[in-house]
Amino acid sequence: MRKTKLTIIFLVAVMFVLTGCAKSSQSNSTRSHSESTENVQKIVVTINGKKLKAHLNNSSAARSFAKEMPVTLKFRDFSNMPEKIADMDHALPIQGMPTGHAGTKGSIGYWSPQHRIVFYWGMEDYYEGIHIIGKFDSKNYREVIKNMGNDVNVRIAKAK
Repeated sequence: MRKTKLTIIFLVAVMFVLTGCAKSSQSNSTRSHSESTENVQKIVVTINGKKLKAHLNNSSAARSFAKEMPVTLKFRDFSNMPEKIADMDHALPIQGMPTGHAGTKGSIGYWSPQHRIVFYWGMEDYYEGIHIIGKFDSKNYREVIKNMGNDVNVRIAKAK
């Protein structure tokens, strides 16, 4: 009987601790999500005359990239993958960012090993070196990016 009471007390204590941790974790994730959405840089990506709305997040790479705008980069297909890439002649800082990520539909990424900006029109596996710096907001982004062609000059500018 005594062993049963101790087990019940232990389980109640564990549930209390876990419930408190979950609430604390939830409020922290809500706070960091709202902070990240408050500090975004809205941008316009012009591809073959079509303007796509997008935004950059508040990462170190995204903030650095935003300082370079407006910028025109030449995008091309990459190895039959669901993405378009453009080479840059310099690195962006990645301090404080995850070491890797999966390329998700509609994301704007930075491939740090080769200093490339990446537009994902489909899903890509997790790779070390992928850093998500933004996301497309226009609903037609997939069609425009997928069908843009090769060696296309793309203008990326801050939204007015």
